[in-house]
Amino acid sequence: MKTPILMLAFSACVSNATQVLGAPAPSPILGRWKVDLAAMPIPAQARPKAVTAEFADAGDGFWRTTYVITGRDGSERRMTSRERLDGKAVPIEGDTTEADSVAMSTPSPGVLVMGLGKDGRPGSVRTYTVAPDGRWMTESAASIGDDGKPVVRTFSWVR
Repeated sequence: MKTPILMLAFSACVSNATQVLGAPAPSPILGRWKVDLAAMPIPAQARPKAVTAEFADAGDGFWRTTYVITGRDGSERRMTSRERLDGKAVPIEGDTTEADSVAMSTPSPGVLVMGLGKDGRPGSVRTYTVAPDGRWMTESAASIGDDGKPVVRTFSWVR
């Protein structure tokens, strides 16, 4: 009698361990981030008051991404999307001044690639890389400048 009970208990422990070990770790990108305004590559008088990004697990393989840019006058531009990380475009809700669609993928943990589009044309490509300690993130934003030449701007984000 004791053998079947012992085997049942052992089986339950192995099953629980497999579930814990087999579950993927949450992405280090998830959470709320703020741009380090002092490090922005634009003149201080042209910087916004605040920029935040929140990457949230929306369940069923979806993320919900929200950006809020607060102007120096206190006005807010809010952009939200709900996407799978499969590289397929989805619409952006809210402010579409810069982009009206977005596609995202995560080629490796701690790296997010984001493509933005506007009116059916390519916009910018942004690559986010989370530091090993998970406390800061670097954004490289590649686009075409007003002079028609490619430009890459770098932004620092903190938790």
